[in-house]
Amino acid sequence: MEIKTKFDVCEPLTRDIIDEQLELRCKLHEFNHARPDDEATQQRLLSEMLGTYQGAIVIAPFHCDIGRNIHFGEGGFINSDCVILDMAPVRLGDYVMLGPKVQLLATTHPVDLAERVLPYICGNEIVIGDNVWIGGGSIVLPGVTIGDRSVIGAGSVVTKDIPSDVVAAGNPCRVIKPIEHGELPDYEELAQIYAAIGL
Repeated sequence: MEIKTKFDVCEPLTRDIIDEQLELRCKLHEFNHARPDDEATQQRLLSEMLGTYQGAIVIAPFHCDIGRNIHFGEGGFINSDCVILDMAPVRLGDYVMLGPKVQLLATTHPVDLAERVLPYICGNEIVIGDNVWIGGGSIVLPGVTIGDRSVIGAGSVVTKDIPSDVVAAGNPCRVIKPIEHGELPDYEELAQIYAAIGL
C-alpha cells in the first residue's frame, strides 16, 4: 500500500534510514556533551551532521532527525534546546536567530489512519529567510516559509507563511505590524564590533 496524501517528501522507512538516525544520535550525544569551550569538536560535529553548516553558533542541547536535510546559511545563532525535525529539508538563511526551545518541524504524518500506520517518513520543507529572529518556544509547522528580516514572537505556532519585514505572533501566528528597519552598519563596522568581543 502507498501513501496517497501529497507531501514534499514521502518514502518508505528502511533499515538504512534507521541506522543513519542511530549514527546521528550518537554524534548528537557527543555534541551535546562536549565541553562548552571545545569549539573545534562542536564545529567538526556540526559539519559532519548537517547538510550545510557555515559557522552558526549552536548551543547544546540540540536535537534533529536526519541532520543532512538541514541547511544553515552564514552566521546565525541557535539557542539551547532547539529541535529540528528534518525528514524534509529545513533551510535557514544567513544570520538567523532561534530562541531557546524553538521547534522547526518539517516532519509530519498522514491524517488518514490507513496511511498513518504504514512505515513511511513524510514531510514538507521549511524555509527561514535571512536575518529572521524566532522567539523562544515557538513552533514552525511543515511547509511554512518565513520571509527575510521578520520577527516571530515567543511562543508562537506558525502554521502558514509569514511575509518579509513584519512582526508576527500568536497561536496561530499572525502578522501584527510591519517593521521599518533603521540604517544598518556596514559589514566592516560589524566585523570590528564583533572582533572587539572575540567573535
